[in-house]
Formats: sequence, C-alpha cells, structure tokens
Amino acid sequence: MKSTAPRTKPSDERRTDLLDAAEELVQKQGAERFTVEDVTTGAGVAKGTFYLHFTSKGDLLDALRDRYVRRFAEVQLSAARADGGVAGVRAWMRAGVTEYLRDVRLHDVLFHPTARGERDTPNTVVDTFAEFLAALDSPPPDPETTALILYSAMHGVTEHIVHAPETGDRLLAGLDRLVVSVLG
Repeated sequence: MKSTAPRTKPSDERRTDLLDAAEELVQKQGAERFTVEDVTTGAGVAKGTFYLHFTSKGDLLDALRDRYVRRFAEVQLSAARADGGVAGVRAWMRAGVTEYLRDVRLHDVLFHPTARGERDTPNTVVDTFAEFLAALDSPPPDPETTALILYSAMHGVTEHIVHAPETGDRLLAGLDRLVVSVLG
C-alpha cells in the first residue's frame, strides 16, 4: 500500500531546516568558516534547495540575523505587554538582558562586523520598542530617540555583565532607575 504522506516538506519547513542547520554551524564554527554545503548537509537537503531560499551565504546570514532579532523583539514585547506602563518598559529592558545573555554566543557571531551579510537591516528591536513607548498612556516626547537610548543602555549593561557577571544585580537595578528617570 502506498503512503499518502508527502515526500517533501513544505517550503517554509525546508527554509527553517536550513536556518536551524546554519545557526548550529555558526555557533560551532563562526560565520566565516561554514559552507553552503555544510548547511545543506546539516539540513538534509540538496544544494539546489538552498538556492530556492537564499541567494548566497550572505543572504543566509541576513536571514539568521532577522530571525534572531524577531525572536528577541517578541520576547521583549511579550514581557513589556504583561506589565504595561513604566513597569513594562523595565520588563522590556530586563527581558532584553536575559535574552542576550541566554544566546550571547549566537548574538556575537551574528552581529560581529565580520558576520555582516550583504545588506543593512533596520533595528527591529528598537523599532518595536519605539512603537511600545509611543503607545504608553504618557509616551515620551520622542519615542524613537528614547527607544534608541534605552536600548543602547540595555546593550551596554549586558555587555558588561557578560564580562563581569558579579555586577549583574547592581547594573539591572541601575537600568530600572534609568527607566524611571527617563519615563517618570
């Protein structure tokens, strides 16, 4: 009896398989060392399948960065919406630190200048945060600038925690104070 199950996966699943394989390779080898063939082998697909989804290794790296940023922004926005208001902004900041620390190796490999793909992408995390700030009951006068400043503070604090974990509690408390001083 013949199986009625499809012999191939849907296109979006194949793309996810390729991204998952590339993400694993990037974390193990860095962005410069893996090849398209390594990715297709890891995903269990033919090399031609890669080119149905990506034009080049640089395009793949851009897609990995986009996926990372989307996940990062979703985690932060979920935390922010759960609390709302200034507490939501503090939750956004803390979720960003936690998420960055959870995946610091992947972040650093994807966003280190040598790992840049072939195009510049907007900063989805800052854009999403600016939209959240603009929707507050008392939004800051310039949500985009406020988002960028707070994002930069969060990023700097996280980088410092990576290198000096014992400072984490003190720096997170400082981020909380910054949010309150900026937003009231």
